[in-house]
Amino acid sequence: MKKIILSAILGLATLISCEKKHEENATHESHKTEQAASGEHATHDDHEKADDHDESVRLELNNGEKWAVNPEMKPYIAESENLLNAYDKEKGDYQKLAAALTNNNNKLVKSCTMNGKSHDVLHAWLLPHMQHIDHLKKSANREEANETVHELKESMDEYHKYFN
Repeated sequence: MKKIILSAILGLATLISCEKKHEENATHESHKTEQAASGEHATHDDHEKADDHDESVRLELNNGEKWAVNPEMKPYIAESENLLNAYDKEKGDYQKLAAALTNNNNKLVKSCTMNGKSHDVLHAWLLPHMQHIDHLKKSANREEANETVHELKESMDEYHKYFN
């Protein structure tokens, strides 16, 4: 009799544990879906999309001409440049700037419909630009942040040199 009761208890505990795990997974998936729908955070797909390029390609002109960027991306690039130009190096909140630039870059990556060499050359510019933004987020003080903002502005100048 004890074996039957013990077996029943273990079976019931296993069943409850599996149901709880299933509920946790469903909740996690629901949360991820909500984030993607609201645009709160970059999704794993965004990071894959940002990394989907030929890393051997260097930043270069297209036979002496600037590369065309799809129109859907241009507002996000312009907004990033506006944010950088409006930043006050004496009073500005560099953490807030970093968050705004990150949000803007997530939208930029989502809007990318480019492919081929133009896409790869754009990523040759974009990936270092994104690294500067990450560095800005991690800046320990205003002086370090201002140096990074300067690098980001130089990155925007470089963008205009290679893209229209």
